[in-house]
Amino acid sequence: MRQWIVWCECRNSIHDIYVGMMSIFRHCIIVAMVVRPAITSSFSFKLQHRHRAIISHHHFIAGSITTLPPSSRTSRHRQGTHSHVPFLTTHHHDAVINNGMAEKNGFAQTATSYIGMMRPITIIQAVGAFLVGRLVILTSVASSRPSIIQELPNLLTASLSIYLSYGAGMAMNDCADVGIDSMHEDKQSRSVASETISLRNASLFCLALSILSIVFSFIARVSCKGSNVFPLWNLVNLMIMTTYALGLQRLFLVKNLLCGYLAISPLIGASLLGGGTSMLGGDVVGKLYKLAAIGFPLQVAREILKDVEDVKVDKGTKMTLPIVVGERNSKWIAYSLVYAVNIVMILSPYYWRMFKSTPNVYAISVAIGTPMCIWASVIPLSDGQQMLKKSVYVLLLGMILALLNQAR
Repeated sequence: MRQWIVWCECRNSIHDIYVGMMSIFRHCIIVAMVVRPAITSSFSFKLQHRHRAIISHHHFIAGSITTLPPSSRTSRHRQGTHSHVPFLTTHHHDAVINNGMAEKNGFAQTATSYIGMMRPITIIQAVGAFLVGRLVILTSVASSRPSIIQELPNLLTASLSIYLSYGAGMAMNDCADVGIDSMHEDKQSRSVASETISLRNASLFCLALSILSIVFSFIARVSCKGSNVFPLWNLVNLMIMTTYALGLQRLFLVKNLLCGYLAISPLIGASLLGGGTSMLGGDVVGKLYKLAAIGFPLQVAREILKDVEDVKVDKGTKMTLPIVVGERNSKWIAYSLVYAVNIVMILSPYYWRMFKSTPNVYAISVAIGTPMCIWASVIPLSDGQQMLKKSVYVLLLGMILALLNQAR
């Protein structure tokens, strides 16, 4: 009877995945039918261009032979037809090698451009927040290393899903802000703004990342025997990122609040991976809320600083805090949030108890991260908001290592 129940649960899970995948594939087919003519024409143009280049190269070689001095042509002709073969073969072989190297370099540059759209370093912050939340849950429910080892495949699959979804969100933002980025000195080199990647291909890349993210979220859901809430949460996040890129980011303070939510949203995903907050104790949920209480204002502060940096370009297109209250007041608000978070983390005993370990890795991360936050408020704006981002990475790393030490 027990085997029958397990088999029924597996069959239902497989059926849910099948239904979800069929829905995704239906939308992919519709999109492919829309963009197929453009892709076909582009591919045909590249083939014709390459064919013409090869023909021109051959004509160049033939011309170089016929323009030799008469004595040279006569001597080569007397030596027989075989004397022409090494000359042609050598140059043709070099041309093939050069073309092959150019194709490899072109492929590497294209791949780098696509990966750059995802902001591969920036979105690690979302994965780090998810790992902190999940480790807090695991160490609170069962403080043992075997439980974390058993959870490792689920952690990797879910982390990959989150990484791809947040990468899709970054790429969506590049597609939506192509006009603004093209006028920004520091952003003109971005893939879409510099026309390294066409807007259509960039949109298809966003769609591919979103589909892969949903697929991996279903795999994580099945492997941990949870409900559909984790894939649903991932889908809702993708919808929020889409609406953010399409217009919500232009509304006053909405951009900052949404970015703050997306920074702490992986904590919600960590609680939903195993079935939801209803399956967790009140103490665990309280820990997640306290983590969100420091993650949200830090991200909002960084977004305000980025708005201050972009204030000249944003005028007339977006309604940001620096445009409304001024650059100086906006910087004061942002760094006030940063200082408040650091004061709470240092003075509140709750966080010290939550991340207590031997050795005390969390104390080391605070000792490094807090001076970085203070230094960020002193140095120039562009360097300051980057320094603030690095301080968040330091704190996240300290939290993760402290929680892993707790499970030993």
